[in-house]
Amino acid sequence: MANKTPRNVLESNKRYQEKHKKEVYRNQKKSRAKNFILNDARIDELEFFSELINNRMQELKNNNSN
Repeated sequence: MANKTPRNVLESNKRYQEKHKKEVYRNQKKSRAKNFILNDARIDELEFFSELINNRMQELKNNNSN
Protein backbone atom coordinates (compact mmCIF):
# COMPACT_ATOMS: atom_id res chain seq x y z
CA MET A 1 0.00 0.00 0.00
CA ALA A 2 1.38 3.37 -0.98
CA ASN A 3 1.84 6.24 1.43
CA LYS A 4 -1.18 8.51 0.95
CA THR A 5 0.13 11.43 3.00
CA PRO A 6 1.08 14.30 0.69
CA ARG A 7 4.77 15.06 0.59
CA ASN A 8 4.28 18.67 1.73
CA VAL A 9 2.47 17.47 4.86
CA LEU A 10 5.29 15.06 5.68
CA GLU A 11 7.87 17.79 5.16
CA SER A 12 5.88 20.21 7.31
CA ASN A 13 5.61 17.62 10.09
CA LYS A 14 9.34 16.98 9.93
CA ARG A 15 10.11 20.72 10.18
CA TYR A 16 7.80 21.05 13.18
CA GLN A 17 9.40 18.07 14.90
CA GLU A 18 12.88 19.45 14.32
CA LYS A 19 11.91 22.89 15.62
CA HIS A 20 9.98 21.62 18.67
CA LYS A 21 12.00 18.61 19.83
CA LYS A 22 11.20 19.02 23.52
CA GLU A 23 7.46 19.30 22.92
CA VAL A 24 7.43 16.32 20.55
CA TYR A 25 9.37 14.21 23.07
CA ARG A 26 7.07 15.26 25.91
CA ASN A 27 3.98 14.40 23.86
CA GLN A 28 5.43 10.97 23.06
CA LYS A 29 5.99 10.32 26.77
CA LYS A 30 2.45 11.44 27.62
CA SER A 31 1.00 9.19 24.95
CA ARG A 32 2.96 6.17 26.14
CA ALA A 33 1.96 6.75 29.76
CA LYS A 34 -1.70 7.21 28.88
CA ASN A 35 -1.78 4.08 26.73
CA PHE A 36 -0.09 2.02 29.43
CA ILE A 37 -2.51 3.22 32.08
CA LEU A 38 -5.59 2.70 29.90
CA ASN A 39 -4.64 -0.60 28.31
CA ASP A 40 -2.03 -2.53 30.27
CA ALA A 41 -1.70 -1.42 33.90
CA ARG A 42 -2.69 -3.77 36.69
CA ILE A 43 -4.45 -2.56 39.84
CA ASP A 44 -1.24 -2.57 41.89
CA GLU A 45 0.48 -0.47 39.24
CA LEU A 46 -2.44 1.97 39.09
CA GLU A 47 -2.31 2.35 42.88
CA PHE A 48 1.42 3.02 42.69
CA PHE A 49 0.99 5.62 39.94
CA SER A 50 -1.87 7.21 41.85
CA GLU A 51 0.44 7.71 44.82
CA LEU A 52 3.16 9.17 42.58
CA ILE A 53 0.65 11.53 40.98
CA ASN A 54 -0.67 12.71 44.33
CA ASN A 55 2.87 13.36 45.58
CA ARG A 56 3.76 15.27 42.42
CA MET A 57 0.59 17.36 42.59
CA GLN A 58 1.33 18.28 46.20
CA GLU A 59 4.91 19.18 45.27
CA LEU A 60 3.73 21.45 42.46
CA LYS A 61 1.09 23.09 44.66
CA ASN A 62 3.70 23.78 47.35
CA ASN A 63 6.11 25.27 44.81
CA ASN A 64 3.43 27.55 43.35
CA SER A 65 2.45 28.91 46.76
CA ASN A 66 5.98 30.25 47.38
